[in-house]
Amino acid sequence: MNTAFLQVVKDRKLAHDLRQIADDFEILDFFRQYGSSCFAMSALLTEVLAEKGYSARVQGCYAAIKQNNSVFYIGYKGFAHDRQREGHAVCIVEDQYLLDFGLGTLKKFYTEDFSHALACEVTGNGKILGALDLETGANIAWWVDWISPAIEQELLAQQAGVEALLGLYNDFQKNRMSYLIKKMFVNNSGIHHDQPDALSQTIAKGGVADKNNFTELLISEG
Repeated sequence: MNTAFLQVVKDRKLAHDLRQIADDFEILDFFRQYGSSCFAMSALLTEVLAEKGYSARVQGCYAAIKQNNSVFYIGYKGFAHDRQREGHAVCIVEDQYLLDFGLGTLKKFYTEDFSHALACEVTGNGKILGALDLETGANIAWWVDWISPAIEQELLAQQAGVEALLGLYNDFQKNRMSYLIKKMFVNNSGIHHDQPDALSQTIAKGGVADKNNFTELLISEG
């Protein structure tokens, strides 16, 4: 995965860990499958970083991409796209960096070659969490002057899904070589054949009606 977006992270160990996490998420296909669920991806990233000893939290916000006289909103009130929820969520690590691993909506509705993830320094501005100039000449900013009241509910609703994905991620860490070898000898979707069973078990424990309902829940975007 192209992790050039992490050049903004000056802490060498954190930058190294984030590159590894991003690469692993790419191998496990998390970006493609769940990148449109900013709530799940931000919560998952927060859990992974916490397990590595970092201070990390999920932060509700919305984002806006401005270029020339046009603005594209992510999660702003009244601007939710099909199958989306109002609101957006990112991960704040060490109170210094904003990490957005939930940008699948932009690949669907803005431009398909948009990055899977972005990072920037937290500005400390009361209304803007952070901002970044993109290679296209556009600027993206993450705002907190309005935060969807549904974000907390969405995070709670997706907790079981996040725990299932965290289990898959941790299993991959223990069996990295096995996963990579398997990926070499199966079709493109073969590495994911084990995921539905794991998710189904989690769904059953959490009382979610069925696997399809869980998928709808997990991919709802902010």
